[in-house]
Amino acid sequence: MIRRHFVSTALALSAGAVLLFACDSVRATNAGGGQSASAYASPSPSPYASPYASPSSGDTVDRARSGAEKAGEKIKEGAQKTGEAVKDAAEEVKEKVKPAAKDAKREAKPVAKDVGEKVKEGAHKTGEALDATKQHLDVKAALLADKTVDASHIDIDVDKDAKILYLRGTVPTAAQKATAERIARDKADGFVVRNELTVMAAPAKKK
Repeated sequence: MIRRHFVSTALALSAGAVLLFACDSVRATNAGGGQSASAYASPSPSPYASPYASPSSGDTVDRARSGAEKAGEKIKEGAQKTGEAVKDAAEEVKEKVKPAAKDAKREAKPVAKDVGEKVKEGAHKTGEALDATKQHLDVKAALLADKTVDASHIDIDVDKDAKILYLRGTVPTAAQKATAERIARDKADGFVVRNELTVMAAPAKKK
């Protein structure tokens, strides 16, 4: 934005200088033409008239050329000054921005690291929860599918943090208790199985 402001200012100054010198040249030309017309308007010119009273068209062209050259020099000088000002302003902005960018980068590193650790931790916990749920479902399905075990009164609890699977509830016989534990160990890969089943004979059916 600073650079565009300086360039616009330089162009405006240059255009003003060109218009100023053009106007001076036109006024000089008109003045010369008026003097020439006055010199030849009288039908009886004075023999004592000065030979330098009326400037020639060549003098007018020279003055216009000189004015244009001066305008060009001023435009060139203004452009150089504008370029130097823009360069200085850009360097100043760069020097001011550089420390701020370094500070922002330095502050962003710990924040990014902290966010990364939290995301990683969250993903790990989510994975553990999914794994624990999977073990629970796999063991329950295997117990229900085994016809030698009455799993209708078996409850399964999973400690995902300690990776422990608990068998709780009741079974009719000790053999079914042992079978339930074996099935749980086969299906709960990576988990410790704690068999807390109670053997309780089913009440005899009334005849």
